[in-house]
Order: sequence, then C-alpha cells, then structure tokens
Amino acid sequence: AHKKELLEAATEGLKKIPQVRIIGTAPHKGPVLSFVIEGTHHSDVGQILDQQGIAVRAGHHCCQPLMARFGITGTVRASFSVYNNLQDVESFLKAVKKAQE
Repeated sequence: AHKKELLEAATEGLKKIPQVRIIGTAPHKGPVLSFVIEGTHHSDVGQILDQQGIAVRAGHHCCQPLMARFGITGTVRASFSVYNNLQDVESFLKAVKKAQE
C-alpha cells in the first residue's frame, strides 16, 4: 500500500509537468515509473536529476529492440520502495520540473 501511494503521487505529479510522457501505464504495475521528456535526451534528464540528489536509471533498460519498435530512444526510470516517502516524491517531481525547464 505504501509503495502504491508513492507511485500514484509520482504519476499524478508527472502528468502535470508539460512535455512529460509516462511510458507504461498498466493498472497493477509495480512501483516503477518510466518516462521521457519530449525533446530532451534521457541521459541529460538523468544527469540533471542526479545533480539534484535524485537517483534514477536512464537508458534502454535491457530492452533496446522494444524501445526501437516504439520509437523511443530511452527512458528515465524511477523506482519507489519502503524506504521512500512522500517528501522523496516531491523532491523527485521538483527535479523533473527543473530538467524539463
């Protein structure tokens, strides 16, 4: 329930940021959130988030052929777990907004 709450908060927050597209919207997915910022390379987004103290993965995530099939060069992926809290989600969203800018 805790991880679901974090995922829902992060998802709703990302939906409010212009040019952010969430990749993977299965109804019962785990607490992993992949996204792209249109017009921005995933590695650049990952680096900006890292500079803000936010740990994410950026790249193909071992599925380059699938991403190529859907025209995605790579994504940024955030994962949430029991050691995260809503403040972490807020920090993540603030960093994504900065990357989007």
